Amino acid sequence: MFKTKTNNIPILKKDIFKTALDRINANNIGSTVIIPHVCNNINVFGAGFSGAISDIYPIVKENFYLLGNKAKLGHVQYIKVAQNKQYGHKIIVANMIAQNGTISHNNKRPLNYIALAACMNDIKRYIDDLIKEPEIDRCEIHAPKFGSGLAGGNWKFIEKLIEDAWINTAVYIYGN
Repeated sequence: MFKTKTNNIPILKKDIFKTALDRINANNIGSTVIIPHVCNNINVFGAGFSGAISDIYPIVKENFYLLGNKAKLGHVQYIKVAQNKQYGHKIIVANMIAQNGTISHNNKRPLNYIALAACMNDIKRYIDDLIKEPEIDRCEIHAPKFGSGLAGGNWKFIEKLIEDAWINTAVYIYGN
């Protein structure tokens, strides 16, 4: 596993989906995994990481389309996509609605940082509630470099948001 750090967050060059499965199947050292990524508010799903995740877990795309006009900036939709029945660990995808439209010549940065921060705060509360459940003792965040690709955001700034919002949570970022 090749690992780099840009700030304090490790950037892994591994398959996020395989690693997430390994984590939920790791017996008493395993963990529930949250996979957050940025989605738009115009009911379009399938480019970038969204395309990759919908190939592996089509239910994520199906659930996104069920949002319809509820896909408001700052909303997070949680979808359980896998569970290890023996250990209770789960993979939960978090569709963070933090992108206003899509990137274009008129919209260079569709990522809305306020909406992203609200989504990240919601995920932290969600994790805090999850670990109160008797079968879940650990929870980790495994994510792509969300918000910095097709959403046009500045990764260095997003890293600072991660450090602030998800303090005391194990966070692993995947990408180049």
